[in-house]
Amino acid sequence: MKHRVLDVSRLPAQAFGDRDPLWWAVILLIAIEGTMLALLTVSYFYIGDRTTPFPPVSVPHRIAWIAAFEVVLWIASALPTYASGRAAIAGDLPRMRRHLIVATALGLLAVTLRWYELHLLPFRWDSHAYGSSVWALLGLQWVHGLTGIGENLLYIVLLFTGPVEDKHRVDIEVSTPLWYFVIAGAVLTWVVVFLEILVQ
Repeated sequence: MKHRVLDVSRLPAQAFGDRDPLWWAVILLIAIEGTMLALLTVSYFYIGDRTTPFPPVSVPHRIAWIAAFEVVLWIASALPTYASGRAAIAGDLPRMRRHLIVATALGLLAVTLRWYELHLLPFRWDSHAYGSSVWALLGLQWVHGLTGIGENLLYIVLLFTGPVEDKHRVDIEVSTPLWYFVIAGAVLTWVVVFLEILVQ
């Protein structure tokens, strides 16, 4: 019995975007973490529907404005993140470094503001159900931001110390959807927790 042999020696060792298995792993990770954010959002509104008055404690407007500035920083980081992914595909090392540093710096400012917001809140996570839901939403998105920043910092060190291989370029390009997810989470948590405070 003859076995057919397929010669794949000419195929590239790496691929970008949805041609890479790691890209699908990142998308599945986003689906899992996105489900967590969705469940926490539903819990927030469930508690709101069963709590009178809601919220039981007034959140100062200045916290909501700080959170709005934080969201602006996250949104602004989308452009350099996109540019670093394009630079990774093109193999442009200086542009990868520059754009990744800018995106990471914006992310660092944003997570620092989130830490400040949490300390300004007039309640603790264990004060009441509302406090638990707010801290859970803000805290989860904060952790997502920290992990994205940690990953970017590792890439930045690698880009400066080398050697930068094709697989590292793929890693940088593949990490962009995860950063976009962090941005989406920041927007969601601001809309859920803080938007109503500003429109009152």
